Amino acid sequence: MGIVSLVLSVAGIVTTLIHYVNHSIVLGIITTVMLMASLVTGLLDLKNQRLNGGVNHETVNPAVLGHGIAFVVLLLGGIICIIANIRA
Repeated sequence: MGIVSLVLSVAGIVTTLIHYVNHSIVLGIITTVMLMASLVTGLLDLKNQRLNGGVNHETVNPAVLGHGIAFVVLLLGGIICIIANIRA
């Protein structure tokens, strides 16, 4: 499930960039759903890892990467969206 989180977060980044270019409301909703799904799947995988002996931070962990990327992009994208809608 960790690789799903990473793939969803990368797809969310791509759709975020396309959304910033054409300002499509539908694409913004799709981006938000993909990033939220990445957050949830990353958290679920981290919970499973914790229950099965602990989270491995010594190697590349796709659940940690996907969860972190999705959170940062969702947070910054939300702030940019609020600023853009206040200015307009």
